[in-house]
Amino acid sequence: ISQLRTEFKNRFGDFRAYKEESHLFVAPFDIDVSEVPTWFQMEAIELQCSEELKAKFSSCSLFNFYKNVIVPSGQFPSLIDNALQVVSMFGSTYRCEQLFSKMKFSKSQLRSQLTDNHLNDILFLSSSVLKPDL
Repeated sequence: ISQLRTEFKNRFGDFRAYKEESHLFVAPFDIDVSEVPTWFQMEAIELQCSEELKAKFSSCSLFNFYKNVIVPSGQFPSLIDNALQVVSMFGSTYRCEQLFSKMKFSKSQLRSQLTDNHLNDILFLSSSVLKPDL
C-alpha cells in the first residue's frame, strides 16, 4: 500500500501545481475574485454577475457549458484558454494510455521477435489518423 501511495504521489503530484487553474475550470462561479490571478479578475467579475450564465451552468454538464455556451460566445478568452489547458491534461494522458495498449497488443508472444524499429513503425501507423488511399 505504501508503494501505491508513493506511485500516486509521483503520478499525480503535478496536479497540485494546477490546483488554482482546475478550480477556475470546475467552479468559476464559486471562486473569490480577489484571490484569482489578475489576468482573470475582470472576466470572473463579469461571469459571476451574469444570472443567465449561472442558470446555464447549473442546468448542463461542465463540458457542455464550455462547449455550447462559453466558447461560441467568445466573451471570456482567458476562461476559454484556462479550460483548454485543464482539459488537455487529461486528453494527453488518454492518448498515452491508448498508445501503450496498442503496443502491448502489437508486441505479443507471437510477435516477440519484432525489433524496436518495426514496433516504432507499427505504432506510428496504428496511431495515425490518416487513411491510406489505395
